[in-house]
Amino acid sequence: MNKYLKLLSKYAIYIAFLQAWTATLGSLYFSEVRGLVPCILCWYQRILMYPLAIIFAVALFRHKDKNVAYYALPLSIIGAIIA
Repeated sequence: MNKYLKLLSKYAIYIAFLQAWTATLGSLYFSEVRGLVPCILCWYQRILMYPLAIIFAVALFRHKDKNVAYYALPLSIIGAIIA
């Protein structure tokens, strides 16, 4: 178990970056390409998700900024509550 936690902590910023960009691009695909109109709660979640993609990109650019959790966690928690 400890081995998996070490591996997860080593690549956590990359996983979060990929997840945020996948969610951003996926939501844009379904609304802009497929023409599906999001509900009002989906708009609130998007408002909280889109900045995460940029925040994680900047954190990777700054060589795995360890303080990114302080910026990303509030947005993630509020988005999870809305979900």
